[in-house]
Amino acid sequence: MDSLQEILGKKDFTPPDEVQALRDYVKRRYGSESSVKVQRDAVILSVPNSALAGTLQMERNQIIEKCKLTSKLVIRMGRYS
Repeated sequence: MDSLQEILGKKDFTPPDEVQALRDYVKRRYGSESSVKVQRDAVILSVPNSALAGTLQMERNQIIEKCKLTSKLVIRMGRYS
């Protein structure tokens, strides 16, 4: 049986390219910071205000295409880290 150290040693913890692509898209297009989290079946994009979240929601298909997302995109407003 593998130890926890061996299992975690084999795991790749680098974030996918989608994360940086989403951050760059929001920063370049709207000049705003954002936070991106990757979960099992979704990519969660958090932005600081509802106006930006609404605008991004309308551009959802364009964002998915430009950032080459393969997972579901969830756009949230509120606190981010």
